Amino acid sequence: MDLRITLPAAARPLCPTCSAELVIRLHGLSRCIVCPGCGRVFSRETSTGKLSELRRYHIRNFIPYLVPGDSGELFGRRYLVTGWVQKKEKGTSFKWVEYHLFNPVHGFAQLSVFDGHWTFHEQLSVYPLDVNINGILVFDRRAYEPYNSYSCIVLEAAGEFTRDVNDDQRAKLRELISPPYMLTRESDPDELAWYLGQYVEPAVVKKGFAKTKEPPLRSGIGAAQPMKLAIEKDVLRTISIAAVAVLVLTQILLGISSGPYTVQERSYATGLDTAGSYLEVEGPPFTLSDHLSAVELRVAPRDLDNNWFEVGGALVNEGTGEVRSFNFNIEYYHGYEGGERWSEGGTKDGIVFSALPAGTYHLEFQPAFDRSRPVGGFVASVDVDPMLWSNMWLMLALALAFPLLTWYRVSNFEANRWGD
Repeated sequence: MDLRITLPAAARPLCPTCSAELVIRLHGLSRCIVCPGCGRVFSRETSTGKLSELRRYHIRNFIPYLVPGDSGELFGRRYLVTGWVQKKEKGTSFKWVEYHLFNPVHGFAQLSVFDGHWTFHEQLSVYPLDVNINGILVFDRRAYEPYNSYSCIVLEAAGEFTRDVNDDQRAKLRELISPPYMLTRESDPDELAWYLGQYVEPAVVKKGFAKTKEPPLRSGIGAAQPMKLAIEKDVLRTISIAAVAVLVLTQILLGISSGPYTVQERSYATGLDTAGSYLEVEGPPFTLSDHLSAVELRVAPRDLDNNWFEVGGALVNEGTGEVRSFNFNIEYYHGYEGGERWSEGGTKDGIVFSALPAGTYHLEFQPAFDRSRPVGGFVASVDVDPMLWSNMWLMLALALAFPLLTWYRVSNFEANRWGD
């Protein structure tokens, strides 16, 4: 709707004190006028237009981003800026500005800005039920958390208003948020009002009101500022749970359908040669037929009890001579101390060789043990296609990297919003 056609020509009386022009665009709706020149506040008799001075605001050289007479579009509606008020929260140094807007069809609204964060407010005709559970208020199927409660002081103003702007100082305000929305409860001895606010990006304000200068820079996180995510949190949670379930199920099914199977299990004796050196032993060959195979070698010394056993060696490809080395240091100790049983270490160890090419292989072992308490032998087994949980954990970590990063960003964002 074109405001220039809808609204009649503005009245332009002069300020009785400084002779500055007072532009009255709302006519019979304007009951309070604040002079932009001297800061004096006048009550206005709507039937006669008579002005009566109420007070004067001390001018603090505040330069508003929007001025009375500006017009712009927000949410598909054309609004006229009729005035602005700078306020301060009682007992703090927090200041903000409220721009009063008017549309002939939709009525009045406010556009507030604090630390560069803009919120568009409209009064609700249907009020939320002023009841809550654990501080949470549910309105229009959204849960709103308590954010702030305060009273304000009016510092200065300019433009025309439907009531004395100082009346705002009598009100107690309570804010609840569900970004990008905010509910504000405003109560004073004579009136109760609820307002629904919605966060507005600074670039939207600049474009909507066709401003060439940049809006105030944002600082911190706004009360109703939403976090921009590439994907909705609920969708992300659902996808993450599904990805974990698919990975675990796939790992189990692969383990059931394709292995593992044992290609060699053999017992080896240990001992010393005539020179007192440990005897080296060699296993028989075995063949891998697949193009690439994962092979798990497991070693378990016999009757290891409060003792240690060490075995190094190599897996040798007989066709190429390629060697894969390994070393196991196996210790197992146990006993009683202070009436409690304790144990340390284990009785076996293993290693997985991944991506072994097809071919014939054999194992070479170099065992070592306590000569005063020799270990008589050990069992070595070779399994092909073992269940590689490490691969699943890697894939799981990759699958959860984005959700975890998003969770961290959201947590950090919310901590900054609440000042934690």
